[in-house]
Formats: sequence, structure tokens, C-alpha cells
Amino acid sequence: MGRGNWAFAAALAAAALAILSWQLTFTVPPSTSLRGTSAHLNGNATRAASESRTSSGCLRILGVALAGGATVFMKRRSSRAHLRAVAEVGSVKLNLIGGKASPAPPVGPAIGAFGLNIAMFVKEYNAMTSDKVGEAIPVVVHVMADKTFTLELKTPPTNDLIFKAAGVSKGAHMMGSEVVGTITLEQLEEIAKIKLPDLRVEDIGRAMKQVQGTCMAAGVKVDGYEEWLKTAVPKPRSILDRYGSTLKRLPAPWGEGPPLPPVYGVKLDADGKVISVGEPDDDGDAE
Repeated sequence: MGRGNWAFAAALAAAALAILSWQLTFTVPPSTSLRGTSAHLNGNATRAASESRTSSGCLRILGVALAGGATVFMKRRSSRAHLRAVAEVGSVKLNLIGGKASPAPPVGPAIGAFGLNIAMFVKEYNAMTSDKVGEAIPVVVHVMADKTFTLELKTPPTNDLIFKAAGVSKGAHMMGSEVVGTITLEQLEEIAKIKLPDLRVEDIGRAMKQVQGTCMAAGVKVDGYEEWLKTAVPKPRSILDRYGSTLKRLPAPWGEGPPLPPVYGVKLDADGKVISVGEPDDDGDAE
């Protein structure tokens, strides 16, 4: 039995007990004499009036209990229906240009397949991206059971950010075959900060490593990356040493976790900044 049904049953039981207790309250006349009969009649009249008021009170209690139980029961059913109505039944990701969405493909076929209002989607997306007109802004459309939808904007594609920073229109035809442009380490960090919400890490250092991998695949060189890599968090040496995606497990000074053991060769300066990684001392201790 649901919670609403239990509340309704409890209200009915309380009302029934109130009526039963009223029915069981009565007294026996103390005497059969004329004086006693007269007093008994007067007592009956008084008791009848009192019982009438008690009956009215019990009926009011019963009415309130029934109304309360019915209200709880209907709210419970309404809540269940509402939860069914807003359940997500599907999603679709679209790569669109901010402020320039239209009913033409790919929007029309993708949105229409779910029976959504295409014009409403176009209007809402263009309004949400009005400050990013001309930029590639992917969006995830979450489709609900009642044919409504919510939009989740994503960060621009990594390749687009890299090409814009390098001043090129496209990448290399084959990875490692040519260099089509270069970016600075500061530009790499800026791109990593933009992409961080969509990456599975919480720190800028590992985000920069991921973005640099995309740069390498696109034929874009990052000036100063090799020098910076000497101070970046090293790869874990075993599966048991994995850091996870959060800052809490990332070793200090890059994150909030405990420092790495000496075997990793992490060297720090007087201010606690990393000088180099991967060069343990001869005695196995790091500075």
C-alpha cells in the first residue's frame, strides 16, 4: 500500500474511533420516582443537546479526516503522474553555429524525429548563443516524455579552438607528417581552461596534456611543451597508483592528495614548486 493510501486509511480509522467513543458514552437514570423522573427528563434533554453537539463535532472531524486523506491521496497520484511526464526518453547531440541555427538539416530531421517543436528549438538555441554568434557551439537536446526538451550547451570543439589559436583553417592530412602551425604554452593553457568542463579531469595540467594530444594529431606544435612536461604530474607507474579524475586524489603539489613516493623523482624548490619529475637521486630520495 502506498504512502497516500496509508494516510487515507489512518484518517478513516481516527474518525471511526471518535464516533464509536461517542456512541458508548451514556448513563443510567438514578431513580424512578416522580422527582427522579422529572430530573431524569431534564437530564435527558441536557444530555441530548450535549450529544447533538458531540455528534456534530464527530461529523466535522470525519469530514476533515476524509478531506485530508483524499487530498494526500490525490497529491500522491498527481506527483506520480508528473514524474512520469518529465522522464527523459532520449537525447541527441548537434554541432551547430551559435546564433545561426535554422530548421534546415541537421536540425530539422534530428528534432523532428522526436516530435518536438522545431521552431521553438531554433528560437531557444539562438537566444542561448546570442553572445557567441559565429562560434561552433555543440548542444545536447534532452527529450522528455511530454514532448518538451531542455538544452545543454557544450564547449566548442577542441580542433576549432586550436585552429583559431594557430591561425590555420585545417590540420595536417596525416598525423606526424607535417606541421601546419604553432601555438604557445599560454594558448594551450587557455584552450584547456575552456574545455575543462567537458573533460574527465578537474586540473588544468592533465587537461593541457589532453589538448596537446589533439594538437599533435592536427599537426599543430606547442612551443615550450617539452620543458613544461618536465614539471607536470607524471603518469602513474602501476594501476594501483592511478590518481582518478578529481583533485582530491591528485598528488601534491598538483592536487590535494599525498606527495608521490621518492621513486617518482619529484624535485621541488624552496617555494614548493616543481623543478623536475622523473629524476630520482642516487640514494632514492627526492629533494
